[in-house]
Amino acid sequence: MNGYETFLKTDLMDFGAGDLGLIWESDPIKRKAVAKKILPAFSTKSLKAMEPIMHEYMDLFVTKMKQFGGKPDGLLMNDWVLWLATDMSADLAYNLEMQQMRDGKPSDLVTTLCGTSFVAMLMQLSKKLPLIALATPFFIPFKVLRKVPATLKTNSAQVKRRIDSRGKTRHPDFMDYMIHADGPPPSSKTDLIHMEQVALQLFIAGFDPVQIVLYASMFFLVKYPSTCATLTKEIRESFQIYEEMKPDSLGRLKYLNAFISEVFRVHLTVGTGMPRISPGATVDGVYVPTGVVCQVSSFTAMRSERYFRDPLEFHPARWLPQDHSLYDIKYADDNLKAFYPFGVGPRMCTGREIAWSQIRLFLGKVLWSFDLEAVSGHEKSFNRDFRVFVMWERPELYVRFLPARG
Repeated sequence: MNGYETFLKTDLMDFGAGDLGLIWESDPIKRKAVAKKILPAFSTKSLKAMEPIMHEYMDLFVTKMKQFGGKPDGLLMNDWVLWLATDMSADLAYNLEMQQMRDGKPSDLVTTLCGTSFVAMLMQLSKKLPLIALATPFFIPFKVLRKVPATLKTNSAQVKRRIDSRGKTRHPDFMDYMIHADGPPPSSKTDLIHMEQVALQLFIAGFDPVQIVLYASMFFLVKYPSTCATLTKEIRESFQIYEEMKPDSLGRLKYLNAFISEVFRVHLTVGTGMPRISPGATVDGVYVPTGVVCQVSSFTAMRSERYFRDPLEFHPARWLPQDHSLYDIKYADDNLKAFYPFGVGPRMCTGREIAWSQIRLFLGKVLWSFDLEAVSGHEKSFNRDFRVFVMWERPELYVRFLPARG
């Protein structure tokens, strides 16, 4: 069927029952019907309408760093980029103001979602090894287990609030495309549950990849001062005033784009594969029988010597065009086709453009405003100190934000 996947999604990455919403839906016809409703939310016109919200949260982050970021022991980036990404994603998904950055503390919703990563991995394993399912409850921290029902209730309540406020919201959001301002509310409980599932998935998909890249960007900037200096110089020389920075104008900065691409390559947002069921097909000259579950490890591919020179090292220069002054010919043979941080095919991430916009805005506004400084005593290694279950678990990263010097 044209436009539908032929290698169907397995249930290995599903974490729910009943209505599977958008991301977990394996039926290609059902999924395409849901995606068709949501896709306009990620159009150029829609992203332009939502751009002021992105500026609002980035500016608040900069304000908070001016207030608290200069102290000798710095600020914990694990918390602050998570609060930034989740505050912004909740507002863009369903006009929910979580106000974590304002209050300097996480919401129960975010704490619970981020606390289930290891458990989610066990749920995946139990689908292959059923005996593990018997032990899974013993690995769930009680404080997380206790909050799961409340978290689901919170999401349901926010969706109902958003339905009731249709046509009266502060700004456009993704739910505009699920329920129109002048449209009727869901006509059945089934429709309401579907909407709740999709909204929660859009919220999670909107914050997790972004907070991963924002954290990783800060990690590599303070780890490699010369890279940070080069990127800072490009940003500050490209604009006259802070207010000039927009996703479009930042998108023209070649070193900024190269830096972000290298962050995506070294610290891929999804550390697991995306398993698919073969319909019986030949792939790269090899026949894969019907029913065989297969997947590609993107994390391995992007860190493989088969495709990239010095694959475990961080070199933004590999992404620069030949006419750039920092172009390095030794990376000319890198196979950039192995780079697909947002996936490929019909299930490619529809939010890739908004993610790029958010990351560019973050780096532009932060490096325009501050000189970054690593806090001594907290040196970390990516290959030693990072772990991934379903979500990434990363070491504590403390950074100082000093007023920009010229």
